[in-house]
Amino acid sequence: MWVDERERTALAVRATRNSLQPRLTGDEHIVLYSQGGYKDNPRSAWKLGQFHLTSDRLIFSVPTGILFQVALTNMESIDVEQARFALGKWKDVIAIGYQRPTAPRAWKAWIIMRDLEVWRKKLFEMALLEIDQETIDRVMQELDWQGRGIVSHLWEARHATIDELAELIGASTHMDVLLKIRGDINPTAERIAGSPILTFRRSRVDPVTGEKVLFSWWVIGPPRAAAEARTGVLVDVFDEGDRIDVVAELAGVREEDLVLTVARDTLTLHAEGPEGKYHEEIVLPAEVRVDTLTRTYTNNVLAISLEKLA
Repeated sequence: MWVDERERTALAVRATRNSLQPRLTGDEHIVLYSQGGYKDNPRSAWKLGQFHLTSDRLIFSVPTGILFQVALTNMESIDVEQARFALGKWKDVIAIGYQRPTAPRAWKAWIIMRDLEVWRKKLFEMALLEIDQETIDRVMQELDWQGRGIVSHLWEARHATIDELAELIGASTHMDVLLKIRGDINPTAERIAGSPILTFRRSRVDPVTGEKVLFSWWVIGPPRAAAEARTGVLVDVFDEGDRIDVVAELAGVREEDLVLTVARDTLTLHAEGPEGKYHEEIVLPAEVRVDTLTRTYTNNVLAISLEKLA
């Protein structure tokens, strides 16, 4: 069968791309891929090959195999710098600072490809971006009630299917939810925080429960960001004259998992639940009588009362 030059070129490109595609592990999947250049020394020559950004790592391959790879969790910085490329022309390149588990010192690599800004944003989003409560609050202030409902739910629950989000905001179709996320929530977050805050994942392990979650929306960024953001406890302390009242919010904790200890003017609260581990030492405004402690626990709100030491 006769094949023209363009078809032969296209077949050759596909064959090369397929030969350079790395073997993936478990639930790992490819997010971006592109031809490009790599070097690990500012004075060395560029090596040309294929980049693959997966859900777990950045990989650079040449026909003989993988030349460079780094786990997203080992990246420490992602910057844009200028470097000489083809014909000595200065080009924007991405400089990646990272750690190697077997050689604990700072390492650096330079990469270049088409759509450099797309790659920079995606690398930053997946490796370094950590959304905190302040960012969530700033974005929510700019959204309508449906947008606030989606963001608040994902921040608290960590993930949700599109069916769950549609039910949450009373949307009649999945398209309504997608338009709300992609046309309102993420553009607002990009304007305020410099990056979208919600992302869809076909498969991801919940860092808190260890559960494999399929086809769900998440708050963007490394899994550790959402998990660590919940290790603190929202606590209010009230001095009521002859007693001290303490109110604490504990998401996802059963009453039988609560451990309270009191010593003079310090209340220690410890608990472990499916949504996080809590440990707080609360300094009280006065010394209290340990034997007077009373508590109630309703709807994840812990109320404690202690009489002051006379």
